[in-house]
Amino acid sequence: MNVFSYKAVNKSGDKKTGIVLAENCEKAFEDIQAKNLIPIKISKVRSANSKIPLKDMLMFFLHLDFQLKCGMTIDKAIKNFIESHGNQVLNVKLLQVSQLLQEGHSISTAFNHSSFDKIIIGLLSAAEKTGNLSEVISNILEFLKLKEQWRTKVKSVLAYPLFLTGVAIAVMSFCICFLGPQVLALLNSQYNHQIPFLTDFAINYLPQISGIILSFAVIGIFIFLSLYKTNSRVKNAILFFPKLGRIIQQVSIWQFCKILQIALSSKLEFIKALDLGIDSVEFDCIKKDLEQVRMRTLCGYKIFQAMSLSKFFDKSVLIAIYIGEEGNNLEKSLEHVSDELYKDILFKLKSFGRSLSVGLTLMTGGIFVFILYSLFFPLYDYMEVVSK
Repeated sequence: MNVFSYKAVNKSGDKKTGIVLAENCEKAFEDIQAKNLIPIKISKVRSANSKIPLKDMLMFFLHLDFQLKCGMTIDKAIKNFIESHGNQVLNVKLLQVSQLLQEGHSISTAFNHSSFDKIIIGLLSAAEKTGNLSEVISNILEFLKLKEQWRTKVKSVLAYPLFLTGVAIAVMSFCICFLGPQVLALLNSQYNHQIPFLTDFAINYLPQISGIILSFAVIGIFIFLSLYKTNSRVKNAILFFPKLGRIIQQVSIWQFCKILQIALSSKLEFIKALDLGIDSVEFDCIKKDLEQVRMRTLCGYKIFQAMSLSKFFDKSVLIAIYIGEEGNNLEKSLEHVSDELYKDILFKLKSFGRSLSVGLTLMTGGIFVFILYSLFFPLYDYMEVVSK
């Protein structure tokens, strides 16, 4: 089956867009007409392999959670979402899921064929076995909300420092590139070509030096981002950045604990739940460490013992895991651990943002002092000479 996107009009003349699943263009044309629409343009959708934004996934599971709680079937809920949502990549995937569900495939199989995240597929598989689909969907929704919340927090933390940096660079560029030549012309007449060193450096050399530094910075960032996606060593290197690396480590451990807790709450057996938690981690060095935890568990270690040999779990986390394991209430302990880790992540992000803001504020102050001494003080001296 192929996916076709279309533009059409209804009987009232209103324009409509959407997608349909059909064997060929002619069949797609018939399916669109069956919806009481007049097709204007039909085109085949070639690929749906693009990554789905977190915000769109959150909207989908929010819709799905509400519809299932209202008693609607999952197939009908998916169709309603497709009709109301505009992300074509997500809609194509969901249309394929809907088709497979109609053919009698299981929910996890349908989502698996549409290349959804392994974690989501694993949780849906557990839900099918235990019959608690609505509860699992709610848990997935909660996880996606928390993930979106801390990402939004990261953006807000970085917004002010980036704005401050942009303003400082813009002011310095304006003063040196536009005011600088005029100041230089005036000072030449006063000092008989003996321009103060700082002024001469700011006007004649600083723009070239700044341009070279900026070019290298842009190229360096581009190379880093390119390697970050393909080279695990470069990706792991970010974990060793002061403060930032520690926050990223903690985010990975939070995500692992949260997925493990959701999987266990979905009645998934521990090793499979552990596998889902490990799959949620992006960094190889952390993932390998967690795989060692898995191997120790398979060798008969208690969960607390297996995790205590890892270098990524704090003492407070290990104590909570120990209490949960000994009290036969690991799910509740993991929920408590993930909640505390999440609060700590938000606190550290706020602290990191403050430190960054202070550093950039000092840098901005330094730039203004430099401009003051290199341009405006000599210009002030010139104005005094002219007035005399």
